[in-house]
Amino acid sequence: MSDQTDMPTPVAPGDFTLEHDIVVNGKVELPAGTTIHVRKPMGGELRGANLGGLVRMDYNQVAMVAPRVTSPILHAHLFEVMDPADVTQFAGIIVDFLLPTSTKDALSQSA
Repeated sequence: MSDQTDMPTPVAPGDFTLEHDIVVNGKVELPAGTTIHVRKPMGGELRGANLGGLVRMDYNQVAMVAPRVTSPILHAHLFEVMDPADVTQFAGIIVDFLLPTSTKDALSQSA
């Protein structure tokens, strides 16, 4: 059995590894080290979401989209108790999926 230092490396661009346990009512639902796969949201999965809010990483917008694009599914009750660092990781992936390549290129050149 591995310890926290042997956390798996994400295998796809949309994957991230939880840095902290997701605990609901004293029970660990998803342990730290769990890899969450995030697939690129398509139009229907963005229904009802404010794209500007997603790009600004607005918590409510990000939480709305989370269960639609994650595996294992980050249902609302899990997302609500996620550590802010893990929420930020997820939000960053969503923003990266939403930005056009030309915008990403311009941002990388200005850095």
